[in-house]
Amino acid sequence: MTDSTYDFGAVRDDLTPLEDDCKLLGSLLDECLRVEVGEELFKKIERIRTLAQCACSLSLKGDSTSSSLLSQRLAEELMHLDMEQAVPLTRACGHYLNLSGIAELHHGVRRARSSRDPGNGCDAVFSRLISEGVDPEALYRAVSEQQVEVVLTAHPTQVNRRTLQYKHARIASLLQQHDRSDLTAEERRNVVCELQREVAALWQTDELRRQKPTPLDEARGGLHIVEQSLWAAVPQYMRRLSAALKKHTGHDLPLQATPFRFGSWMGGDRDGNPNVTARVTAHVTALARWMAADLYLREVDTLRFELSMSQCSAAVWKMARRIISEGHTRKAGAVRARQAAEATQDAADAAAHVGASVAAATAIAAAAAAAAATNGTAAAVRSARRRTAGASSDGGPGVLGGGEGAAFPGGMILGTQPVSAHTAAEVSVPHELPGQDVEGGSEFDFIMSARNSESGEGQLPATSLTHPPSLTHPPSHPILDGPLEGALDTAQPPHLPPAAAIPDTPVAAASIATTTTTPAPPLPALQHTRAPDPDRPVTPDACPGTPDAVQGPSAASASATTAAGLLLSSPFKDATEAQEDGVAGAAGAAAADGAVRAGSPPPPALPNGVDGGVGVGLGEVDRTISCGCDPTLMRRSLLAQRTGTTAAQFARAHEHPGFHPYRIVLGHVRDRLAATRRRMEDVLSGREPAPPTHGSGRPMWYEHEDELAEPLMACYWSLWECGGGVIADGRLLDLIRRVYTFGMCLMKLDLRQESSRHAEALDAVTRYLGYGAFLEWSEERKLEWLTGELQGRRPLIPADMPMSGEVAEVLETFKAAARLGRGSLGAYVISMTRGASDVLAVELLQREARMQVSAELGRPLDDSAALRVVPLFETLDDLDASGDIVTRLLSNPWYRAHLAAAHDDHQEVMLGYSDSGKDAGRLAANWALYKCQERLVALCKAHGVRLTLFHGRGGTVGRGGGPTHLAILSQPPGSVEGSFRITEQGEMVQAKFGISGVALGTLETYTTAVLLATLRPPSPPRREEWRAVMEMLSRVSCESYRNVVHHNPLFLQYFKHATPEAELGNLNIGSRPSRRRADPSISTLRAIPWIFAWTQNRLILPSWLGIGAALLAAMQQGHLPTLRDMYREWPFFTSTLDLIEMILAKTEPRIAARYDAVLVEDPAQRRLGQELRERLARCQGALLKVTGHEQLLASNPTLRRLINMRNPYIDPISVLQVEVLRRLRQDPGNTRLRDALLLSINGIAAGMRRRRREMGVY
Repeated sequence: MTDSTYDFGAVRDDLTPLEDDCKLLGSLLDECLRVEVGEELFKKIERIRTLAQCACSLSLKGDSTSSSLLSQRLAEELMHLDMEQAVPLTRACGHYLNLSGIAELHHGVRRARSSRDPGNGCDAVFSRLISEGVDPEALYRAVSEQQVEVVLTAHPTQVNRRTLQYKHARIASLLQQHDRSDLTAEERRNVVCELQREVAALWQTDELRRQKPTPLDEARGGLHIVEQSLWAAVPQYMRRLSAALKKHTGHDLPLQATPFRFGSWMGGDRDGNPNVTARVTAHVTALARWMAADLYLREVDTLRFELSMSQCSAAVWKMARRIISEGHTRKAGAVRARQAAEATQDAADAAAHVGASVAAATAIAAAAAAAAATNGTAAAVRSARRRTAGASSDGGPGVLGGGEGAAFPGGMILGTQPVSAHTAAEVSVPHELPGQDVEGGSEFDFIMSARNSESGEGQLPATSLTHPPSLTHPPSHPILDGPLEGALDTAQPPHLPPAAAIPDTPVAAASIATTTTTPAPPLPALQHTRAPDPDRPVTPDACPGTPDAVQGPSAASASATTAAGLLLSSPFKDATEAQEDGVAGAAGAAAADGAVRAGSPPPPALPNGVDGGVGVGLGEVDRTISCGCDPTLMRRSLLAQRTGTTAAQFARAHEHPGFHPYRIVLGHVRDRLAATRRRMEDVLSGREPAPPTHGSGRPMWYEHEDELAEPLMACYWSLWECGGGVIADGRLLDLIRRVYTFGMCLMKLDLRQESSRHAEALDAVTRYLGYGAFLEWSEERKLEWLTGELQGRRPLIPADMPMSGEVAEVLETFKAAARLGRGSLGAYVISMTRGASDVLAVELLQREARMQVSAELGRPLDDSAALRVVPLFETLDDLDASGDIVTRLLSNPWYRAHLAAAHDDHQEVMLGYSDSGKDAGRLAANWALYKCQERLVALCKAHGVRLTLFHGRGGTVGRGGGPTHLAILSQPPGSVEGSFRITEQGEMVQAKFGISGVALGTLETYTTAVLLATLRPPSPPRREEWRAVMEMLSRVSCESYRNVVHHNPLFLQYFKHATPEAELGNLNIGSRPSRRRADPSISTLRAIPWIFAWTQNRLILPSWLGIGAALLAAMQQGHLPTLRDMYREWPFFTSTLDLIEMILAKTEPRIAARYDAVLVEDPAQRRLGQELRERLARCQGALLKVTGHEQLLASNPTLRRLINMRNPYIDPISVLQVEVLRRLRQDPGNTRLRDALLLSINGIAAGMRRRRREMGVY
């Protein structure tokens, strides 16, 4: 077998380092076992392990007789163990298999880093494509526009707890440290000691889930993958990709390019899972947004400390000035929050005491706020932060304060540490000390205070030192509703100090105060010469609130607050800006004069005529040069501008002594991220805050990634303009890449539901309205009625319509989708799609929900906000009918117009690999999927529609899994046109993305495979004879498979007895039931437990059944030469047989026979088991004749050796599982036996799990 990125037939991998790692980890586990289980039991474990190793070794050498004798002796010893000894033995073997798996993953990363042969890495693939004649510009466009999305799903095959997954990642990290050649003897001993501690902690950690995981638990596990590895892997992958592009095309990857994204089904897949409700979906999206804000907060905290420079572009400087003038700095926000919290309570108490009016209460609140400003120390600011972060909007128990939200204590919503703990442990950013202002020069602040005190000038009362400038609009807080009643009414100074006396420090604006309590006339609000685009995120100048400010629940005094709180003119505006913004009077002029240095030239314009103003800082820059374009052009332009001026001129235009403009801008970004996180905490606790109603009408939290990216991009290009490009391309660029890749929700959530649930909902509607029974209508009548309703604009479902709980949940799901929208959700997938009406039914239901939600919010209906609807074709019949279904859809006038208007003529179709294989067998399903893709590609091209195929592949070969690179390159030509979606299921999520180095290789593999399939698509069948042979193979294999699985009356009972399938449904493995319905047939059993059960007894039946009969039938008809030609020259056929060969090498018929001998009592069923093992042997022989190999995996000796290394540890667990199943079926209520069974399932799953070489990620 040829691996996807590493040809084991041509290169022999040196496994010595891997064996050394396995020995090291094994010895540490042995030391732990001696302490934990005692010397006597440890010797018994060693004896059993030695017997298993000898039996496997003799079997490999061809001595089957001796091997059978040893295997029988091994079985006798194991079958007579009591549970007190069997459980530690099972755990020991399982832990060794997990540790060896960690070592294999680490070895793959190590080999990829040290290999001189880059295989299918970006650099090698780009070089090969250009040498084959691909134009560099075409290569650049293909990579920049590529769209690959991996959708993570949770399935019952993921048996490891997340705690263990974290410990496994920690061990892999320590192995990487142990590899370092520069370690001293002491350092190496310390690493080994750390490994010893981790192994001991593994043993002492309970591997079993004591409760069935909920969809929320599974979603947290998926989000944990982002934090654990993807967060670090994505920017590293983008750097590697950009460097390879620059090397071979001369262009860097565009800053906004997203060649790779992630999606999720965890919390959205409700197909057959009643535990996934509309409420769960909303909760999961809030969790994702919380974690996104939390991760971005950590990066921004570090970035703020890093970007300490005082030079910046005009755009960033204007942004910083506006933030200062509007009081958006963190210091001002914290002070306002403290003042507002205290003043609100004082005002309310005073008003209640004297019976004052609303106006009186407002005045009292303002006085209280002024009095509260007497203590402006850093300690008071921190105290205010703690109070505002821990309190809820209604004074009740908050998320961080216990009570209702106590399930999510301080930053632990996702099971992670608070952001401060992460910062302290990972980032090592120095703490802020009293008197230190990270947003501006603290030393300057203290010097100016001392200077003013000594000169007697500008002395201000102590009560005003921290008094913030008043705001045009009442500040808002995302936790609270409505403006605060006068809490921020402040007295304006009748006179401002001379311009020269105003220090160039951010705290200056917050330190200017009044010597009298007589209010001055309000200043006019600042106005922008350029009206903001309402559909575009704005920079801080258009968001006059601060996340740290507080609003009260009442809006009665909003007008009074606004009148008394008009925005104070910034002392950092030049005269032109002051006039444009409508700032009049001596105060504004003095402030403007103070900001302009005598003789300083105007700020240089950005290249290409881009305005540097804050309102256009990123928007125009990004749209001009960064949206899908090479950023190198902009960098060269900025460098030319920098070198075209003298140092003195440049300093006068860009230098701002005493200021840290980047810290000011990023401080405001941090505040909005904190507001985003607080808002999600409120949502998770059941308190949905109303959107703020201040000036811009936009929320203070981040809704979309473009809002977050805008100030970051402004800082990025400012650094380049000021000669700091090398700084910009560091941590800041990594953060920008993350923002565009992960967005504000990390992974958009797909929704999935079975088509029958939508039909039942519409049936309830049509019956209630007197239209008839929708379920009884023909397909033509359904299409006619659905099209008519979609073409109309009237609501369909009455608000008071009675309905069942199932129908109500379907409709509520669509309402939740309408509220969450495209910002949090990806696609709506319809499983078991049987007709075009299934798609139109979803379109009608989601439009109805959007009409209802739009009416609730008072907004017009936006048809472009509809989720894309994705039909999923799963069974063999559905795959064959897919062409007719898509033709009907694209020929429907309403649907075609909707596709163009809402989705830019883009159609997505999902293909189910698991259920199609369960229905017809692997070979027939693969051929049906191939033909289905060919038809869909031709149909969409004929209708002028772009097609994206969504591949529902599983982890195992039986569910469509296989080496990534090989699988993509074996798709039909034209099916991969720069876009590709695929699911990663169950344990494969952790295996492919759980470690940062592994995730990096996986991302690169997907990128290069999709690129090759786009620019150099695989060959179709070279001769029509090959198609005819494939049709014959498909027909015979399907008949053979179905004759056993679907038509043999003994098979269902044999399956239940010979595998642990019946017990799987009672174990705490996954949140989803193992069956769609209560019917105990094979058709209702989900494909995942179907495969999983056969993997446990080592027969792996679904992956090969029917293939041997088909190959033998073809050879009997004289097609052996043709089959060999197909294997050598047709990628589809090559990959199919290679995957089957790998599976056959992992089967163990003697273990399967043990299951039959002990667990199957009926003689007829035992004969069926014997027949299946004979079919397995014939399949192996037929496949070897076609491939020409002398033995299985002859072309992949490394993989064969790795499989043989695992078997001595899997075999004892398998024998013990047989005995545990026997005892459990006699005593079903025995919890100790249930625990032992789950331990054995864990161990076998760890041993049979596809490793890195089988996945094809290096």
